[in-house]
Amino acid sequence: MKILAVSLLRLGDIIQQVPLLKGLREKNPQAEIHLLLNRQFANVERILEGVVDKYIFFDREALQKGMGEASYNILWSYTQVENLVQGLNQEAYDTAINLTHNKLSAYLIGALNIADKRGLYQEDGRFKGLSNRWIRYFNDRFSGNQKSLFHYVELLGNAFDIPVGPASALISQGSGTATRRSKLVLLQCLTSDKKKNWGLEKFFQLKRTIEISLVDYEVLVLGASFERDSLLKVFSEKDLLICDLFEARKHLQNAALLVTGDTSIKHMAAQAGTPIVEIAIGSSDPTKTAAYSTQSVVLKTAAPCAPCNHSQDCSQSSHICADDVTVEQVFGAVWDQLSGEKIAERNLHHQMERAVWSLFLDKNNSAVEPFYGGAAANLLEKVSINSLRENSAVWNAKTSLYRSWLAKATAALPAREVLATHRTFQSSDIAEMILCAQDILKSKMDDAGYFQAFVEALLSRFSQPVQIYDRVHAALQEVEELLTIRENFTHHLQTLSTEGAYYAKGIGQLPISGFEEAGKSVQRNLEDAEL
Repeated sequence: MKILAVSLLRLGDIIQQVPLLKGLREKNPQAEIHLLLNRQFANVERILEGVVDKYIFFDREALQKGMGEASYNILWSYTQVENLVQGLNQEAYDTAINLTHNKLSAYLIGALNIADKRGLYQEDGRFKGLSNRWIRYFNDRFSGNQKSLFHYVELLGNAFDIPVGPASALISQGSGTATRRSKLVLLQCLTSDKKKNWGLEKFFQLKRTIEISLVDYEVLVLGASFERDSLLKVFSEKDLLICDLFEARKHLQNAALLVTGDTSIKHMAAQAGTPIVEIAIGSSDPTKTAAYSTQSVVLKTAAPCAPCNHSQDCSQSSHICADDVTVEQVFGAVWDQLSGEKIAERNLHHQMERAVWSLFLDKNNSAVEPFYGGAAANLLEKVSINSLRENSAVWNAKTSLYRSWLAKATAALPAREVLATHRTFQSSDIAEMILCAQDILKSKMDDAGYFQAFVEALLSRFSQPVQIYDRVHAALQEVEELLTIRENFTHHLQTLSTEGAYYAKGIGQLPISGFEEAGKSVQRNLEDAEL
């Protein structure tokens, strides 16, 4: 069996995809796996040893020059792509997996003679490959600033049925506990986008604070050769650890902690099992692309403009999202990580929303139908019953609010038969639905995106009035299904939490000898059996 994986994104995305490639290898141990990637990232080969059998390079920079510079023949780029497609077809792949999900990769995979194409591809002038709910959710939520409840790796793992899980700390030989391998703290100060840079002066202050407070730790600044001059404006030469990707991985494997922004280095640290403190500012969206690790702490800005678009400049007069994260906050997270303190549980509502959406997205797969009890039990392993009770009122109130929005939108939707009689579309036909959508957006309460498809349907263009009914009706049906799952999940969660509370207060507190006495007391007495 031969598999072609396509990854035509940036370096950080390729490194982030390593768990997916390893999972693909684990699931298909006898397969021959080839990876198509941009030529400028050829140095990634050394950190993917044993995972990929063959690398094929797409010379994107040369192709773009060929299309834009007068010195190139106008057909040169076309000829290069044609040769690439012919070469790939000669490999006779059984399966192609698109890890990129942009138009370039879709057109390229669409041109290949491969029977089993997974993920986005183009065929007969249409985009196809959105074959299950997980891949549609990924396609809908990762194209812009839409919010996601799931990580990039997690979504693609579910979409392509590849076994993946967040990395955990490395285990020392012959020991059952994770150990720190050195007293080295690494700082990765610079990123590819200046909006995501916390600031060299802040990193310098953090370095001094760690060295003064934790005198047995050494703090060094990790950087690439092209970053040296920028780093020397604040740090001295002896503070720097300048190296390539392969050398950086070795340092990360030995480090006690990495403090970083949104970079490819954090993904390498996650895969090395190194604890991480990540500073998520600017265009960073940690829910989507944070380090995929159980040993990572993310410090997020509360600035209302974050996360912003990758392609746009900062819209503020000052870098307020960076200023919002203080040196004291970062040092507190460093202290917790190095002292081995338990990482605080994530927001309970976030965990509950993830459980609801997972049940919804799994419903599309006939082999994975919702099991509410199991989902509730899994959540109760992560959070306390007291925390659940404290948050239940807010959770239930939001469910009621969503129900009221759904009822209002459904009532405002004109009948399909009525719209079918209209030759042209009138805004008055959907005026009530537009007001409903405005209420939803203004409230900022739909943080899990239940009504996202509904709002987007109203923003779409239609050639015929009846088309808006089909789009909106499908979106509202999705909301109904989500809310039904939410209510069923809530019921099972309440049942299990009640049983857990009874256990904690009753049998769970009995000594072993108490079971004998309890057994005698619960024998049936027919004389006392009246209601």
